[in-house]
This record gives sequence, structure tokens and C-alpha cells, in this order.
Amino acid sequence: MSNLKTYFRVIVSILQKCFAYVCVIPVLFKALFHRLTGNGFYEVAFTKIGRKWYCDVPGFPKELFEHTLMVGGASKFLDYYSRGENKLVATIKIANEMDDKWFCGARLYKNSSTLTGGAFYKDPSGNFNEEIWLCPVTLFLLGKYPERILIYRMNKNILSCPIYFE
Repeated sequence: MSNLKTYFRVIVSILQKCFAYVCVIPVLFKALFHRLTGNGFYEVAFTKIGRKWYCDVPGFPKELFEHTLMVGGASKFLDYYSRGENKLVATIKIANEMDDKWFCGARLYKNSSTLTGGAFYKDPSGNFNEEIWLCPVTLFLLGKYPERILIYRMNKNILSCPIYFE
């Protein structure tokens, strides 16, 4: 009887996980829609639990929470800019070359990417010398792996400098 209960629990767990993956599809479509119609600015929230950072993806199923763990240099990047806080909200922009020309905040440039393997980014300023890996959950936030990401604000700390016109 206990083998039957264990088998039933495993089956239910697998079905819940499968249903969670199906529930992710509307989140991806919402990101793609925002990518096509939005202005390129995104608010991305992160939460530190213990010593690990997680990305808060609106609408992402809680059964897949472990997929939002920040690894591969991204957690160190967040530690660097969080200044000891456990919550971080970043205002970012998917940038083109013209946006990048006058920007002096934090930037990330894509080195390489694959659809299911994520994307590798580097900070060209040298402030953060480690390569950053962004997993495919990035597609659910931004709709793609952008060539350039400009980070304007981390919490209330504005990272870009003012531009003065004469």
C-alpha cells in the first residue's frame, strides 16, 4: 500500500510540474507583447533569500521557483550593487547604439547566447570583471536576449549621470 501512495505522490508531483510549464506560456507571450509594444524600459525585481538571489518574475508559477535562481556571476553582480539590501529593483533598458552613446551607468554587453542555454554578458566598464550568465527565464522578462542592457537604477540609487546640453 505504501508503494502505491509513493507512486501516486510522484505522479501528482510530475503532473503539477507539467501544468506549471504550461502556465508559463502566457507569461512568455506577455513578455513578447511588451517587447513589441513597450518603450524598452523594464522594472526587474530581485529577492535575496539566505545567500541566494532570485528574480521575481510576475506570473511565473511558484512550482518553478528554482528556475529563477541567479547564478553564474549574476548573484555576485547583484551583491555588488545591492549595498547589503535583500530586495533590489532594477530599472533597465534594452538599448541600441544611440542609447548607449551617452549613457554612463551600469551596462551589460552580450558575448554569446543560445535559445535554451541562456546568454553570457560582460560589463565593459570594468566595474564588475566577472562574466554574467542570464538563464532562459530572461526571455520571460524581456522577450529576447538583448545585445545591450543599460541599468539606470538599482533601488533608489540612480546609476546614470545627468546629461547637460549647452
